[in-house]
Amino acid sequence: MAKDFKFKGVFPALVTPFDEDGVNEDQYRALIDYVIKAGATGIVPCGTTGEFTSMRFEEKVEAIKIACDAAKGRVPVLAGTGAAYTNDAIKITHRAAEFGADAALVVSPYFLKPTNKEIFEHYEKIARACELPIFLYNIPQVTGVMLDWKLIDGLREVDGIIGMKDSSGNLVNLTTILVRRPEEFQVVIGHDEVALPAFATGCDGAILASANIFPDRYIKMQAQLAQGDLNEALIIQRSIQKTVRLIVNRGGGAIVKAALNMMGITVGAPRQPLLIGDVPSYDDIDEIRTCLEDLLLIKRGPVKFQKGDNILVAESYPKAHGMVPETITGLEFLHGEALCGGGQEVAHVDLVLGLRDGPLKTAVENAGKTVEGYHSSNIISGLEPLTIFAPTVTITHEKHKDMVYNVAQQAVVDAVNRTVTDHILPEELLKDIVIAANVFVHPNAVNPKRVHINNFRAVRFAIRRAIERREGISEVKLRKESARHPFAYRP
Repeated sequence: MAKDFKFKGVFPALVTPFDEDGVNEDQYRALIDYVIKAGATGIVPCGTTGEFTSMRFEEKVEAIKIACDAAKGRVPVLAGTGAAYTNDAIKITHRAAEFGADAALVVSPYFLKPTNKEIFEHYEKIARACELPIFLYNIPQVTGVMLDWKLIDGLREVDGIIGMKDSSGNLVNLTTILVRRPEEFQVVIGHDEVALPAFATGCDGAILASANIFPDRYIKMQAQLAQGDLNEALIIQRSIQKTVRLIVNRGGGAIVKAALNMMGITVGAPRQPLLIGDVPSYDDIDEIRTCLEDLLLIKRGPVKFQKGDNILVAESYPKAHGMVPETITGLEFLHGEALCGGGQEVAHVDLVLGLRDGPLKTAVENAGKTVEGYHSSNIISGLEPLTIFAPTVTITHEKHKDMVYNVAQQAVVDAVNRTVTDHILPEELLKDIVIAANVFVHPNAVNPKRVHINNFRAVRFAIRRAIERREGISEVKLRKESARHPFAYRP
């Protein structure tokens, strides 16, 4: 029994690129090259982020084989070999050993919610039957059963079980495990949102979904903590917190795949039942994009805007891979729509953008006027490009009026200004452009902060979608499996 495996650093829980034949080997190898060059100290194929529950047995074997070969001589491989059926877990762990994996990550049996006795005997049988050292894997959000510290007390005494990954996010249980463990029992964090406190409490490393994107950030965080610099480690955690919250709460592997694709690291789509547009939603995809831009993980470059016979250039446009055309045409009239948030503070923005001397000339002329059958609009003063604001619902009371004309309208101002500072539009074009935003604010909205945040995001996303023509027929067809209309509200 090999027991000399020592976990060190940060291992990405790899997404699995698929094609019609199974695992896309070229894309998988390219991903592994990327994460190793980005600082990953090991890799984990066939984990939760890798959609292992949507893979046939043979596909898991293929993925582990590719990963072991691609990582050989560079970083260790901790192969995900968990299965609901004990004998399947044993079989795939044997295969992982044949391919040269360094250890096995075995999730607790899922779906049927086994008792502690059944879980204990499951792990005990695997450890005794297999030559690879075993890491337990606690992720009660999807298995339905927590591996609590009392159970870990017993399991770590089983020969061949040398560590555990904790993805529960339960720091009380994790801390109890850490203070009770013998020195040789290794504990790694698997919940991205609590990486900093887990490291600070004594975890030996991390296996994270977000490490597909930026393993180096966690390596730096660990280094700062090792030097006793908690403040610098905290700065790193805060810089990635919004991103990791999206990853943890909005579809795991699905949103990681969307992020990598936008970065130009092609890994394809998730397997059904996961659908882009549900969890994660379309606004989640736009939000993760802006997070990647803030982290300088999406390249910037020139994008041309064709205005008649003239070409204007936005020199530093954030060029998410596959989303941004090289030349923006049809500036006379562009349309974008976005839905953000939920509940009573949901924001739905229907927006048009175009040249002042095009179809929007009429909207400018009518701004501030009472037109029968339409809600009144106004030009927001002091904002460039010129922006027209109009509610899409009838104002029902004074608080609703304040939410619309103070909170939501200020969100429009902030979103347009952010669009300019993000270099989305060429500076020379600003005086020639008009933006008209129809904004939905629910009459029962009560939280002004959420109304502002949701409308800020919705306007920001709608402007980009308009410029990038991401409301076209081709996109509708592409997303036909997950297309949804959020609501139909016509007061």
